[in-house]
Amino acid sequence: MASIPPVLVAVSDRAAAELMVDIMGKDYGAVLGEADGEPLIVVVPIDDTRRGVVLYRVIQASRTVAARYPDAKLFLLTEEGSRWRLPPPAL
Repeated sequence: MASIPPVLVAVSDRAAAELMVDIMGKDYGAVLGEADGEPLIVVVPIDDTRRGVVLYRVIQASRTVAARYPDAKLFLLTEEGSRWRLPPPAL
């Protein structure tokens, strides 16, 4: 059985990262860590189906975080190493 990759969110501001973990932590098990001296949020989905739900909720939560911390930079880190800015622009 292949392991499900975690959803990773890099945040430039610790208070913004703590808010994201507060929003995501209880329901999705978000954990605040650190990588290269920057806050890093890790959410491990329990299966592939819920990985999509976690990604969707990260995008939603990023809107709240960005509204409260407009100077914070949030990025979704993809498995292939891309950094996607959060929240994404409106379509």
